[in-house]
Amino acid sequence: MTDAESGFTLIELLVYMSFAVVVLVIIGGMLISSVGIERDVRSTTEATDLGQLISRSVQVGVRNASQVSLQNSDGAQLLVVRTAGRGATVVWSCQAWFYTSDSGGSLYTKRTTPASHIAAPVSADLDSWIKLGVGVSTTGAAVFGGVNDRITVDLNLAAGAQDDVVVNTTVTPRTLATVGAPCL
Repeated sequence: MTDAESGFTLIELLVYMSFAVVVLVIIGGMLISSVGIERDVRSTTEATDLGQLISRSVQVGVRNASQVSLQNSDGAQLLVVRTAGRGATVVWSCQAWFYTSDSGGSLYTKRTTPASHIAAPVSADLDSWIKLGVGVSTTGAAVFGGVNDRITVDLNLAAGAQDDVVVNTTVTPRTLATVGAPCL
């Protein structure tokens, strides 16, 4: 036989196959690792986005409020604000955020226009509220706090297998509190 007709020996084929298996195992391990990293990054990003949504929602509501009320009871909190709407005539609206530690911690929001009383919901009433997120827990004693005409938001958001995302912000209303019963 000539060199062109000889082909590979069995030993050469085994060496090449072993080399190919090693390369495929390395590439497969890298692929599996990148999928796990992508999952971790996605869960952390989702928790961060949720934290920004909650923080921004409370900041806008409280900053524009003419009245703020904070109620605590049995691991649940209700933050209610009254704001004036935009337009030629003043239309008052109420917005509330409700935190409950039930089922791993959940945060809800609700808005009423024109302004009407918003009370802490019972479980059956939560269908009329918008769920902002689950996996919410407190970093301290309460999610919402009030000190010296300021409202604080202090919470942890679950990020899967990663460390919780911590949200901590303080908001000051632009106007002084006025008396008005519709929301409170």
